[in-house]
Amino acid sequence: MKTSSRIRAAWLLATCLALASTAATAQVREPDNFLGTTLVFSSAPRLNNVSTRHFSPTLSAGFKVSDHGQLRLDWGLPYTSMGSGEWSHVGPSNLLLGLHHVSTAVNDTLFLRVGAAVAVPIAMRDDSLQDAEPGVEGANYAAATAVRGLADPWLWALDTTSVVLPLAAGVDLPGFQLRGDVALGMLVPLSRASEDTHFVAQASAEASLGLGLLEPGVRAQVVSPHLTEARWDGNDSQLSLEPFVRARLGAASFRAGVRVDLGRPEDGPRPGAHRMWAFSAGVLLGL
Repeated sequence: MKTSSRIRAAWLLATCLALASTAATAQVREPDNFLGTTLVFSSAPRLNNVSTRHFSPTLSAGFKVSDHGQLRLDWGLPYTSMGSGEWSHVGPSNLLLGLHHVSTAVNDTLFLRVGAAVAVPIAMRDDSLQDAEPGVEGANYAAATAVRGLADPWLWALDTTSVVLPLAAGVDLPGFQLRGDVALGMLVPLSRASEDTHFVAQASAEASLGLGLLEPGVRAQVVSPHLTEARWDGNDSQLSLEPFVRARLGAASFRAGVRVDLGRPEDGPRPGAHRMWAFSAGVLLGL
């Protein structure tokens, strides 16, 4: 009996130490060197009130290039099917390449990241597909933006290159994390079929609790997709909310959440049978 009690006590102590060490290594910013992937899924009557299923994995990476410099890459592969197999499309997103300056303070409790990025135009229209199934490509990439609350349109804009200025800041306290992200982008079309040159602004704030291995939190996001003209399917800006939970295990972290559109910020939350939602699950590995 004594031996069994000692074994249980040893396991309990080891578990507590593991939880404490995991919480201690948690940080609100990404590591200097990392690889990550996120899968976004949504199924809703989005396009012409017809059920639309969308999957889009994204890949992200960061590499330390100097004491405070970091090279970041983001790329995705959206897939959308509509109705009962009426049509489907899959294609690559643009590649976002960015150089960021990262600084920390107070023993890494505070961090600030400022950068500049360019979206390399990989998502180009296929003229042969336009003749066979007009509008299919555009619907796929529009869905990729819609399921993200209109965020990061520079990744999903067809025949477009973009210049993006991102900024992120965060506070990492024992048991509590707070982070904010802001980005301003200029989207420049490369063909007459694309929209005119316009600016996009987006901002998000998230807060999470450090409860050992698990970190539940919530993220609020607002996107203004067309600053020079108030139009995007009748809405100028899009507000969304995402409760999430994050788990950390050594150098790896896992995150899952559900994002729900709340409509335009000036209107406030409104109930709706066709409200856009999206489930996301991701893994990030520090190198």
